[in-house]
Amino acid sequence: MSRNPYEVLPGALLISDAHYAETRPQLLSLLQAIDTGKLDAPQLLLMGDIFDLLFGQIAVTHVMNAEAVATLQRISRRIPVLYLEGNHDYNLAGLFPDATVVPLSRQPFACRCGERTLLLAHGDFNQPWQYNLYTALIRNGVILHLLGWINRLTGNGIIAKLEAHLNRKNHCHAMTDYEGFVRRHLAPLALAGTDVFIEGHYHQGMAYDFEGLRYFNPDAFACNLRYAIVRNDQNGFTLQTREWKDG
Repeated sequence: MSRNPYEVLPGALLISDAHYAETRPQLLSLLQAIDTGKLDAPQLLLMGDIFDLLFGQIAVTHVMNAEAVATLQRISRRIPVLYLEGNHDYNLAGLFPDATVVPLSRQPFACRCGERTLLLAHGDFNQPWQYNLYTALIRNGVILHLLGWINRLTGNGIIAKLEAHLNRKNHCHAMTDYEGFVRRHLAPLALAGTDVFIEGHYHQGMAYDFEGLRYFNPDAFACNLRYAIVRNDQNGFTLQTREWKDG
């Protein structure tokens, strides 16, 4: 867990779980609106799984997402961008050198907004050991280079199969007793002194108050084209939901 707070700005635009792909292209127009200034944002917060397939060491995934990647690179040279890596987009520091890229190993990530303390995460922490082993392996640079080599030898066979699988996947469903899950999920963390906890990954679009902690799981952009604006004033901290009207 990071101990050096990163400053989150009031008015920051937050996007979670867009799962950008050829079958879900709407993120690109939102990024383009930020890039051109049509949509004003002093800062961009990306909660992970922004891309459905984007891996630092596999070049074909850069090509697949080239326009959105280039747009995000331009944005990060103009305004602060915080990118929390997810389980679909990782090892990205080299791809976005002007952004603050936070790998899973540094999440939850300590932030502040004014006088309030925040923790931000994609959400896939405190998982069973099998998942932790899996995520360590898929983020290993040597393994990713090997997979990229095999993918080239098979005529893009690996990535094509992943694309087909993810295109069939239902990203949007309600979890039973999500509040109970969140309590168990956060229980191992030292949250004393933390005012706000924000995580993506679960696609639930829910907010709770837990004994002085304000919890947010923002809407997944992939499910309803919703993003959020950070509000922090005397009335408290909140995420103001907005729906992107493509074009």
